[in-house]
Amino acid sequence: MRILGFIGKLLISVGFGVLLFVAWILWGTGIYTNQQQDRLADEFADLPALQAQGQEDQGFGGPPKSYEPGPGDPVFRLRIPEMDLDTIVVQGVGVEELKKGPGHYPGCNERFSRPLCTDLDEVWPGEKGRAIISGHRTTYDAPFWDLDRLQKGDSILTETRWGDFEYEVTGREIVQPDSRDIANPVASNTGELALTTCNPRFSAAERLVVYAELKTSV
Repeated sequence: MRILGFIGKLLISVGFGVLLFVAWILWGTGIYTNQQQDRLADEFADLPALQAQGQEDQGFGGPPKSYEPGPGDPVFRLRIPEMDLDTIVVQGVGVEELKKGPGHYPGCNERFSRPLCTDLDEVWPGEKGRAIISGHRTTYDAPFWDLDRLQKGDSILTETRWGDFEYEVTGREIVQPDSRDIANPVASNTGELALTTCNPRFSAAERLVVYAELKTSV
């Protein structure tokens, strides 16, 4: 009986430990992200304004070619009213970057290597082409928890140091986690935004991608 009692207590302890671990993964990690977001918001506010390049006559454009933020640097603010989301996006989509918040998919260089970068031209909000943002859905404050709520016509706002730009959701799709199609150049001569996260929740079996088209500079 003593052995059975010991085993029972052991199982209860293990079960309690598992619950604590799951709670930390789902909610505790958000403490770190919130601390980082507070710091990033201050850093972003102190960044100097940049002159937009490319389509200034139409109110659009991207940063100067000399703009080369490093891994984890704050690059722009992302607001999605339908999701009640207001967050700072960092440069890079590696493990450490995404702990701080959503990450902007970078071009490959000495600081960013495959597969976490693109060999194509890096695209920023306001530019022609497709800018890509990746974010967690269930951990580290889960910024893209409600990404599946977005519908055609919903607004996505980006605040950059070279201008503020509004996008309108055009559609969404489910892709395999190793799909590279999302990084392919867009067919039309427009600016696009792609938001991507794991799907379904609590699984990395698929990727949910929401697409939006650049409408106006704000």
